[in-house]
Amino acid sequence: MEYKLRDQESSHIQQLTYELAEESCQILLQQLLHDKINSRLPASEVFCIETLCQAIPMICKELAQKQQSLPQALKKYCKRNLAVEYSELEAFINRHGRLIQGWQKNSLAGYLQLCQSGVMLVKEQSYKEIGKTPRPLSEPV
Repeated sequence: MEYKLRDQESSHIQQLTYELAEESCQILLQQLLHDKINSRLPASEVFCIETLCQAIPMICKELAQKQQSLPQALKKYCKRNLAVEYSELEAFINRHGRLIQGWQKNSLAGYLQLCQSGVMLVKEQSYKEIGKTPRPLSEPV
């Protein structure tokens, strides 16, 4: 009886984790959609961040069910969704130092940190561009 209760509790926690992963995905994609319009980042890099965020639910399931490493789970996602190559995502992550820390954790929490850092990168780049908008000559300093 105790084993059955633990198994039910474990299944419930796993389901909650999947739901939270899906919500995290949606929230990050909404933030990205809002900020990518004014971003100075190359479109290919914004696309990499978007792809990483879209992969959150599947990465969560792969890490939880199959006991894979984060790179293995992301490679599998890239094979299924031919939008971007794994090597391109890996190069992108290595190009931006702030993303490496989350990647190196090799966990779901680290992957979420990676995605959040990517979205923040887009946000910071878009605000820098807005803040550097030149003032009209007739406007006093």
